[in-house]
Amino acid sequence: MTESVITELENGVLTVTLNEPDTMNSLTPGISEGLEAAVQRASDDEDVRVMLLTGTGRAFCAGAAVGSIASGDRQGAKPSRKQRLDPHGGSARNVAAFANCDVPIIAAVNGAAVGAGFGIATSCDIRLLGESARMGSIFIKRGLASDYGVAYWLPRLVGTGRALDIMYSGELLNAEQCLAIGLANKVFPDDQLMVEARKYAQMIADGPPLAYTILRRMAGKAHDMTITEFAEYEWANQKLLLGSSDVKEGFTSFIERRPAKFTGN
Repeated sequence: MTESVITELENGVLTVTLNEPDTMNSLTPGISEGLEAAVQRASDDEDVRVMLLTGTGRAFCAGAAVGSIASGDRQGAKPSRKQRLDPHGGSARNVAAFANCDVPIIAAVNGAAVGAGFGIATSCDIRLLGESARMGSIFIKRGLASDYGVAYWLPRLVGTGRALDIMYSGELLNAEQCLAIGLANKVFPDDQLMVEARKYAQMIADGPPLAYTILRRMAGKAHDMTITEFAEYEWANQKLLLGSSDVKEGFTSFIERRPAKFTGN
């Protein structure tokens, strides 16, 4: 039986591949559950320093399993009342998993990233796109507002006005359009995407893991704090890092003019 989500850990990089190409990696139960487990592993496994997320075939993730929703078939037994009313169920579990992950997450968008797939991409810290990638919030065309954190993350990435335009229109953006508005960090030829994405991921994996975790946490909290609150939070974290072996190594390696060897201690 084919694994819905394939994970591979090498040199601190956890590569997570959505692997249901026949459905364009749409969010089947196997994909959703495997993705949540992978993100949780990224936080819990000390050997993981960065997560690299991509898809098999011609799509990153094509969103919800549209056929099953249109037919009313939610794949399996009808959920219980508790499950239907659980605020932490459905997409909320994966959105929270991404937000609370303690390592950087890079999306290597190899094709279509639409609907919930678009939400997954916007939940990542860095978006590297292949030149044939297409991204967009198509929820409005299905009679929905948004899902998978799109209305939370997108305004932070491209500004409120542009985000609303993307969500109101439901249009798909090509890779160059995404790059122009800051939705993509870099665009590569399709056949070079994973090569370059792995290089980027390895750069992070070779860096100081505690500092990366703290950076990710600070970026997530910054919008909810006043500048005074944030400055205190920032300095508390900086003091913590100043007592670490990695900071000592960072300064020592600079003085000795050699690459630093960070251990996470």
